[in-house]
Amino acid sequence: MKFEMEKSAENKAYNAWLTHLAGTPDGALLEKMQKSEMLDAFSADIAFGTGGLRGIMGIGTNRLNTHTVRRVTQGLAKTIMLSDKPQSVCVAYDTRQNSAEFAELVSSTLSAYGIAVYIFQKPMPTPALSFVIRHLKLGWGVVITASHNPPEYNGYKVYDSRGVQATDNLANQITANINNVKFFEPIPAAEQGTVTTISAEIEAAYEKQIISYLLGNIASGNKESERKKLAGSGVLDIQCKASEYPIIYSALHGAGASVIPSVLGQLGFTPNCIQQSPDGFFGGMKTPNPEDSSVYSLAISEAKKSGANIILATDPDCDRVGVLQKTANGYEPLSGNQIGALLIDYLAQSRGVSHGDTVITTIVSGTLGELLAKSLGLDFKRLLTGFKYIGDYAENLPKDKRFFFGYEESFGFLAGDGARDKDAVIASALISQMAVHYENQKKTLLDRWNELSLEHGYCLESLHSVNMPSSEQKIIMDKLRSRNGIKLSGLTEIQDYLTEIDGLPRADVIKLFFDDKSWAAFRPSGTEPKIKLYMGVYAKTLEEARTKQESMNMKLLPILEEIS
Repeated sequence: MKFEMEKSAENKAYNAWLTHLAGTPDGALLEKMQKSEMLDAFSADIAFGTGGLRGIMGIGTNRLNTHTVRRVTQGLAKTIMLSDKPQSVCVAYDTRQNSAEFAELVSSTLSAYGIAVYIFQKPMPTPALSFVIRHLKLGWGVVITASHNPPEYNGYKVYDSRGVQATDNLANQITANINNVKFFEPIPAAEQGTVTTISAEIEAAYEKQIISYLLGNIASGNKESERKKLAGSGVLDIQCKASEYPIIYSALHGAGASVIPSVLGQLGFTPNCIQQSPDGFFGGMKTPNPEDSSVYSLAISEAKKSGANIILATDPDCDRVGVLQKTANGYEPLSGNQIGALLIDYLAQSRGVSHGDTVITTIVSGTLGELLAKSLGLDFKRLLTGFKYIGDYAENLPKDKRFFFGYEESFGFLAGDGARDKDAVIASALISQMAVHYENQKKTLLDRWNELSLEHGYCLESLHSVNMPSSEQKIIMDKLRSRNGIKLSGLTEIQDYLTEIDGLPRADVIKLFFDDKSWAAFRPSGTEPKIKLYMGVYAKTLEEARTKQESMNMKLLPILEEIS
């Protein structure tokens, strides 16, 4: 056996796999491994964290492959069988390499344990999975996706009976059951569960509930007479203008192509749709991330030709959307914080605000959304980063409160009650409607953001990251904590979320507050090998805000560089 002189845990695991997979294609891959590859591929068992797991595809215990996916699914099956929730699971997948194959493996493994499976017949947006769980009253959901990660990654996310990503307690239960499953453990003989392909009618039901919400035909908290007034004012009645409003929509070769063109078409839009074909290499993009300016090069080229007013782009599993607005200076990006604030404002205009309506966001989202929401009489709540917390909080609202809107600064948005995860389908449609609404007033989205900033203050945010292995992230965060409070001028408070703050679960996050309403936060990424530094400033003018932003960069970027 290769590396037989080694006595490490990595070598022990490698040799066990080599023995079991001898004579198979995977065994041949193991035979060809160099020592450095082996040490990384077998350095640990790929970890199931809050919501699921994500990693590089390849052979080994620390990789996404058929063996690790089967083991995780066996652990999930045992969790399902021990729970009091229905033993039924919706399975979805995106356009990544191996996503369809992994989804089929999840389906067959769960079925072998006698669990009923409902599987999509094509790549579909992750929020469609959340909708189907709720619509069919299923007990669970699994989606194979790595969201916006580079093409070599894939992932596995688990949802509960509410259509919410598994939060801490459930994730811990699943992890414990996975840890009790040995690699290559046989599946016990059981009565086969049914495997049902999700019908076109159910897929259409997902679109229908979005259209119903967007056209104002569901309960929105407004009296009918008030809704008629809103419709008469032209705020809701924008469908007739949609066909005249030029939009570029890019699916970035992901699952959004399955739904967004149809939804926009039903609303009267005629978007120019590009990058629609499924492609696990995403047309050669380094990372199919709507936050990354490089993914818009083709869209901007097409927009210039057609004179499009806005560009929309969704990530591979279509739960996040980015926006570029045509201006005199070209196509300018809007941040997730800007989009979130604009949507709060637009929803309040178009649907009205009722007592107890609640906006939910995260501790690293910007300030304008909070100022605006509170000025409109909306309840406002900040949670830890991760839309699973937003979905969970929305489901647990008291009866006298109602979910109004949820968002993350990383381009995740949700309105309505169809799903309980961020939904780039409904967000793309809302943004398109909102853009037409302001076009009718001869304004752009950025014009409206400027109006809101003039009223409430200019809030500018930035995000900086340092790449590093996950194993080193705790060391970096510990170094930050050892700096005796990070002594900086104007610093008034440090919140360390390893202690309980505002009733939130403990988390590896440090947030700083300054006397001029500026703030910053350090946190390891939950999905990428990075430490992230978020910074936000507040000022009465845009020039002052930009000056403060430069000052914050000078204060905090050296700290991030020094400790890394």
